[in-house]
Amino acid sequence: GLGDVYKTQECYYQMESFDKLEELVDQIPDNSDILIELGERFQSVGMCDSAVKAFQKARDIKKAIDCCVLLNQWNLAVDLAERNNFAQIEGLLTVYANKLLEKKKKLECVELYRRANRNTEAAKLLSQIADDLVSKDANPVLIKKLFVMAALEVDLYKKRIIDATLTGQGMTTAKTLDSLITSDINTSADKALTNPWRGAEAWHFFILTQKHLYTGNYKSAMKTAMRLIEYELELDTKKVYSLVALAAYYNNHYKELSLIHI
Repeated sequence: GLGDVYKTQECYYQMESFDKLEELVDQIPDNSDILIELGERFQSVGMCDSAVKAFQKARDIKKAIDCCVLLNQWNLAVDLAERNNFAQIEGLLTVYANKLLEKKKKLECVELYRRANRNTEAAKLLSQIADDLVSKDANPVLIKKLFVMAALEVDLYKKRIIDATLTGQGMTTAKTLDSLITSDINTSADKALTNPWRGAEAWHFFILTQKHLYTGNYKSAMKTAMRLIEYELELDTKKVYSLVALAAYYNNHYKELSLIHI
């Protein structure tokens, strides 16, 4: 009976035989108070997965999530909250995100936002990481990739909203809804949301211009360099006109070169 199980788990606990305690969880009927006690014992020694299993079997999701938070297993906490429609998910996410940002784990925070379908938050953070790398003169390819990832998050957000709103509606409705969402995003002061692909485009042309210069394709370098002028705000004036000047020089466009002041 359950009395014997209770004595057995007490014995295993005193002997610190936690592997036996884990096996015991499977033998105890669902929704039993003994499962709660077992979960608390696992929690007291930092065995988060085992504690969560016991709490879940006892049908106490809140205790399972609280255990994850207490033992700093935030990924598991968020996952449990999502799967069980836990009302406090937003609060949990905010706490976890702040903890990650305090530890300067921005990419882990992006992953958290993505898993929680908070695409606009992920996009803003990816753009911040890219801007940080720009200020450190990091690899342009890496910077471009981060801006692409940010833009894809905004696109995912728009698609998710449209998919959730439309059920068997026509293409005209979809396009109208897309325009409304875009308009709503454009009211944001955050450049990562208002024109998400612009940063990726800027760094694409920046890389392409240099590639053409290095391979001696000077005519194409001049064309892409001229396109770069449209992205002064994203790249800064010095970067843009340095490349325009180089392209003009190698194309023997000395008149245009004389007009450039870096």
